[in-house]
Amino acid sequence: MPQVTVYTVPNCLDCAAVKRLLEQAGIPYREVDISQIPGSREALALLSGVRSVPQVYVGDRFIGQVFEVRHLIHTGKLQEMLAKADAEEQTGPNGHPSGP
Repeated sequence: MPQVTVYTVPNCLDCAAVKRLLEQAGIPYREVDISQIPGSREALALLSGVRSVPQVYVGDRFIGQVFEVRHLIHTGKLQEMLAKADAEEQTGPNGHPSGP
């Protein structure tokens, strides 16, 4: 399954909320606490256009924050996105098996 990454800081209510949403949906994720990484907010802002956290990515694609993730989960679109990315990972983007 493609990697879901959640960029967070300690004591952030929205960070806790987005992690809870992912857990309740059974979607595994990797958490990255950016509070001790110099320049991390600026780097994330360059990638997403947003300086606040949490920021949720599927692979290298920014999918949003709490509101967007809640919507994607409740509509099933996040699960579809993960399944599609997983299938492409298995077969490659052109439908042919990937790997050696």
